Amino acid sequence: MTDERLPLSSRRKNQTIDLVFDGVCYHITIGFYANGRIGEVWLNGPRPDSALYHITQDACVLISHLLQRFASPHKLFDSLPRAPDGSSASVVGAIIELLISLPEAEAL
Repeated sequence: MTDERLPLSSRRKNQTIDLVFDGVCYHITIGFYANGRIGEVWLNGPRPDSALYHITQDACVLISHLLQRFASPHKLFDSLPRAPDGSSASVVGAIIELLISLPEAEAL
């Protein structure tokens, strides 16, 4: 990872995927660089102005900044705690797990 940020183009490919975690449905939009690499993640989710909404929004901003500084989604996922059954322990982990399930995650 580097401190230098590679900004995304104003017009870019994106994909929206539904993610259900702990009974709550989130709409995750993933933005891509021209070469197909994942560069950002945005979320529309639980009731706006709820604490969970703001926490997940903050997490997506942080994930996006890490991706734009060439952090690997796989390394991010490996560094997060897991539930006893091996699944993601939080919605943040579930978002990153969704990212690594995409073929574009291999571009880093």
